[in-house]
This record gives sequence, C-alpha cells and structure tokens, in this order.
Amino acid sequence: MAYDFKGPVPVPVDTAMDPESPVGWRIRTVEMHTAGEPVRIVVSGLPPIEGDTLLDKRRYCRDSLDRFRRLLMGEPRGHRDMFGAVLVPADDPKADAAALFIHNEGYCTMCGHASMAVVRYLVDEGVVPRAETGDTEVNLQCPCGLVRAWLTQDNQTRFLSVPAFVLHKDLSLPLPDGRQCRMDISYGGSFYAVVRAGDLGLSSDSPSAEYVRQASYIRRHLTAAGVKIHHPDSADLGFLFGVVFADFAPLSVVAPPPEVVSQVIVFADGQVDRSPCGSGTTACCAVLHAAGRLPTGHGCTFRCALTRSEFSGRVARETESHGRPAVVVQVAGRSFYTGRAEYLVEAEDPLGEGFLVQ
Repeated sequence: MAYDFKGPVPVPVDTAMDPESPVGWRIRTVEMHTAGEPVRIVVSGLPPIEGDTLLDKRRYCRDSLDRFRRLLMGEPRGHRDMFGAVLVPADDPKADAAALFIHNEGYCTMCGHASMAVVRYLVDEGVVPRAETGDTEVNLQCPCGLVRAWLTQDNQTRFLSVPAFVLHKDLSLPLPDGRQCRMDISYGGSFYAVVRAGDLGLSSDSPSAEYVRQASYIRRHLTAAGVKIHHPDSADLGFLFGVVFADFAPLSVVAPPPEVVSQVIVFADGQVDRSPCGSGTTACCAVLHAAGRLPTGHGCTFRCALTRSEFSGRVARETESHGRPAVVVQVAGRSFYTGRAEYLVEAEDPLGEGFLVQ
C-alpha cells in the first residue's frame, strides 16, 4: 500500500488498482454537515492525486479523476446537492493540511462550510492536537489560498477569509417588468453575483426551485452581457461560482448596519446551499463593506432563508488585493458528524459510476 496524503493522516491507496476505472476501489468517507449543508470528507481510497501545487491537483482531478467525483456526488450514493472535500498533501509549508472541494458540477476554489467541517475533523483525528485550553488553531490550504481557522473547546469553528473584494460594482440586471436591479460581483474565495432577493420577487417563502431559476437567468445575462470575471492571482480562480440572494436594504439608501441578513445561495449547476454559505457570506460582507453598510468589526448574523441555520460574520480588517481595496472576513459556525461510510462500484452495475437527475 502507498499513501496519497503525506501528512499526519495517511490515506491508503492500492497502486496496483486501475485509476481509469472505479471498479474495485473502496473509498472511505466521514460524513458531516455544517448548518445543514452536507460535507462528505474523503479520507482514503482514491488514486494518487498528482500535481506540485494545490491548483495543479485540482486540475488533475478535473482532467483525470473526475469519475470519482461523479460517483461520490451523484446518485445513488449522493444527490444533486451533495458536497465533498478531499484531503490532499499541502504544498504551503504553513498549512496543517489541504483540501479540494467537490460538488455536482466540478471543483470550487473555496468552501467555508466544508472548511469548518474539515477543521473539526483534523482536530478530532489528532492531525492537529487539540489545545488543552482555549482555541485550537488550524491552517488549512484551500485552492484560493491559506485559510486560518480556530476550533473552540465546544467545537465551533471560525475562519479568516482570503482577501475579499468587489470586482464589479452596481451592474444592472434587467427584470421582466422592464425595471433594472443592482447586482455586484464579489470575491470571497470564489466569485458570486450578489443581488437583493426582494428585487427579484423572492422571499423566505419562495421555493428553492425559484431561486435556482433566477440564478440560471442571472448567469445567462452575465454571459450575454460579456461580463469578465478574473482574479489576479490565477486564471483558475476567475469564474462565477454562484449567486447570493440577500435581503439587506437597498445599497442606494442610507441605512444602519444590518444585524441579520437572510440569504439563499445557489452555486454550481443549480445546487442549493442549506447553510448560509461561508464563501458567499464573505462575498456579501465585502459588498456591504464597500457600500459603507458594514463597518469593520460589526458582527452580523447570516441566516439561510430555507433552513434558518446561521453563521456569524464580520469584517475583521481592511486590506488590499493587487492594489484593489479588500477585506478579511471572519465567519463562524458549527459542524456535526452524521456517519462514516465505505463506497464501492461493482463491475456489473450499469449505474455504478453515478448519475444526476435534472
């Protein structure tokens, strides 16, 4: 046996197995959720993931090992809204571990809810020894960069984001009735379009399918309008990952800092987040701060309008990203275990490699 995770937690793989086929592989996972959003942590059983950097490994998984993502995220083992994290070797010497994030469409560059779960798992498994008193610090390398996190004694995780910023401010989104509504493109480890839910007639009573429909419309509009999304650190980071539908007051009017922001995030291929979404919360904080609505240090509760689960978020400090004003955001939440599993594929199974129903 060999190991494809060269850190304190080894992930055994059988190098004699055929990486071109999932038949015969036994993939072990730890199942968790953060604020209702699932996290399937892959701890052993994948073929070796090649690449010198984490972004290299992300590309290698996408190009050479995507069948394993499909079988773990898709039915009959998962579903359209399943989410996962794969532990891999960190190339950042300051990191305790590294993670790739997988979902129904591919591989994202940041995931706050999954990072929270991974941090608790790493401490519980002894990869990072738990502090006898106080918080345990964990440095997790994500595709977007190094994320510093802390686990409290009662297992709440908080993390500090990579620099978050508004890429495009005050874009116009045409509505069916001829009106226009404001939309911002913001980066919180992944890029999101941030819109006011009420401008599109959405509320906490709206079905999730309506959020998915509106998110699809926004994506089509941005593509047709030729809106460019890029990140100065890497072309791999430059794509729209999701849409944040939030209920904050219109940014064009004077209003006090919000105490609670209710929001729904739709990402990837119409995937609906059951949590308030860590990177989406970060992106929303960047928009609110840039508009003068969220002062540095002001705490705010971010609530998923569908499940009522909550994260806390605040701008921890101002910074810059390649000359652009940016902020570092702190997000906190709790993760829980739901089980452990071993997944396999039988050679005779015609649906063994997974599928999704539209």
